[in-house]
Amino acid sequence: MKVPLRGSLRLRLIMGSALAVMLATLLAALFIANLYRIHITDRFETELDHHLSELIAMTSIDSGGTPRVSQKLSDPEFNVEGSGLYWQLDAGDGRIARSPSLGSRSLSPTLGSADWETGRSGNLLLHQRSVRTHIGGHPIIAIISSDNRLLDAQIAEFWSDLAISMAIVALLLIAGAVLLVRFGLAPVQRLGEEVDRLRHGEVTQLDPDVPAEFSPVVERLNALLDGQAQLITRARTQAGNLAHDLRTPLALITNEAEQLRWAGQADSADFLLERCALMQRQIDYHLTRAAAAGTRGAGTLTEVAGLVEQIVDAMKRLHAARELKIETDLPPGLRLPCDGGDLAEILSNLIDNACKWARHRVLIRGGPDCIEVQDDGDGIPADKRELVMTVGTRLDPSKPGTGLGLAATADLIRNYGGELRLGDSPLGGLSARVCFTSVPAPAPSASSRHKAA
Repeated sequence: MKVPLRGSLRLRLIMGSALAVMLATLLAALFIANLYRIHITDRFETELDHHLSELIAMTSIDSGGTPRVSQKLSDPEFNVEGSGLYWQLDAGDGRIARSPSLGSRSLSPTLGSADWETGRSGNLLLHQRSVRTHIGGHPIIAIISSDNRLLDAQIAEFWSDLAISMAIVALLLIAGAVLLVRFGLAPVQRLGEEVDRLRHGEVTQLDPDVPAEFSPVVERLNALLDGQAQLITRARTQAGNLAHDLRTPLALITNEAEQLRWAGQADSADFLLERCALMQRQIDYHLTRAAAAGTRGAGTLTEVAGLVEQIVDAMKRLHAARELKIETDLPPGLRLPCDGGDLAEILSNLIDNACKWARHRVLIRGGPDCIEVQDDGDGIPADKRELVMTVGTRLDPSKPGTGLGLAATADLIRNYGGELRLGDSPLGGLSARVCFTSVPAPAPSASSRHKAA
């Protein structure tokens, strides 16, 4: 049983899981990025402190009181102008030593983190470390400064890698959630397939081997099915008993009526025989309804092709003198949700009715959940179609029949949740279409004609 995704519990669970995964991934990414920013900033500032210690260790004062660096600092970026890493030694009175990266510019000894107006790229935000010390008896202000762009570039590169990584993690988590939802809902799908098998008559009860959450439901449904089976058995038994109880006295009354005819009381005999025939039709009709009501919901599908073949063979023998052409057009494997005996009665009534009124041809066609019997007779007027499906109605008393066939057939079909639809046949006569679903039938025209048995 294939369940549509739209509007399903599966879609809700998948969408909910996807939203939860994306939200959790976003929060995790923000948390990790913030931790990384804190960590990289601390490390950045620690490196500035190390550079400052290295600068002080390599500083000396020449004979003129000007500070000098005995050798280049370990980071080569101090030697590239505008690189973003700078150092400066300030002895006061204009005696200053600078890193090659500063060029002709100077650092302010009072700067902590501020805009630097002399950068090659415009305003620059600096991280700066400075210390006042004495070297060779001279006061010195040693400064190490770094452009914030270096820090931001590292953070931006990390953000790019983090975004790709978290997107992959989110996709994997969503895929895992989809698999988890499919696995978790698999018992529901299996239960639905069991219900389909039950409806098709392949099993009489649901498989009790289900997860614990579904066990109470399955047990109650199986108990309900057991109760239904018992009710069906009792109903059929009572229907058979009722048929015996009614038909025996009716046979006696019919016999007495015949005796009255032999005694010369023909009017009385005809009256009683007519009433007996009416009673017999009513008994047959209501027993048919009772039997069909007992089978409804029993969960069965009947193969149509073999059943139709048997009925057509019987109808060809019954109407052999007329040399009718009875054709079938049934899709392979067509099965209808109806008890085999009831479907045989439905089709027998419709095909026999079509054979009685057809001129030369009868066509039996099948489709999804429906079967149609067409003939090339006179048809039934549109305003008479509802009437012929009432018990005892006969549009032409000259034809053999009881007026029970279409009425009993319509009731049998209704007991299975279906419908008998009378309309125009492309052959020119009546189309009798049996539908077990709500598929709309074409509207009948007022020109069709047919007479019911």
